[in-house]
Amino acid sequence: MALTIITITMSLSPTAQAYAAGNEVPTPTPEKVIEEQEETKGGIPIYGGSPIYGGSPVYGGGTEVTREGEILVDKMVKNPATGTFVDHLGPTDPKYRPLDIVVFQIKVNNPGDEELNVVEVVDLLPDFLDFMTGPGNFNKESRKLTFKVEGLKNGETKNYEIKARISHQSTFPEEKNVVCPVNIVEAVFGDKTDRDESQFCIEKEMIAPEVPEAGAESMISALLIGVIPAGLYLRKKSYRQI
Repeated sequence: MALTIITITMSLSPTAQAYAAGNEVPTPTPEKVIEEQEETKGGIPIYGGSPIYGGSPVYGGGTEVTREGEILVDKMVKNPATGTFVDHLGPTDPKYRPLDIVVFQIKVNNPGDEELNVVEVVDLLPDFLDFMTGPGNFNKESRKLTFKVEGLKNGETKNYEIKARISHQSTFPEEKNVVCPVNIVEAVFGDKTDRDESQFCIEKEMIAPEVPEAGAESMISALLIGVIPAGLYLRKKSYRQI
């Protein structure tokens, strides 16, 4: 019978051999440092998932971008309770009443590096408002106020005010106690446009029902009719006791 001898050779790693020998301290192999690459989209850096095109990050998200030839417009409405201008007034905010005067503010800004010669602004007045004062010309049929902003320098902002009176309560829908119109403004410079809007709410006044004069007289007459027979009955009863 032939005897077969199987030889098993075990190869120890350098680290294991060092421990086995007991005379060397293993040197840890440095881990590879993976360099984080900035995420890009089309070669443009992305911060928070939103691309920035030649602008700078703004606190709270978004970017502030200035590009040549742009125009910015901002529309605000005065808060009837505080007297300050705000972007919007919702159903839970202070409300106007019929025949109140509403004041709007329009800001036209040039964020670019060059002066804008002429910027055309169109403001669309919503229903339930009657125009009072403002720049430019107002068309009653289209309810549009148009005016021009000339010589708007780079980085300059010009402010304008529009006043309108709320219509009479009889013009409001009967089924609604609160209506919230939206005022829209648009600024145009060449092929560049920008638009903004501002909402406010109007609450109808509650009118207490009037009591007709005839109704009041009828009530008094009914009371007298009830009192007189009672008096006669008591008087007759007192005579009988005598």
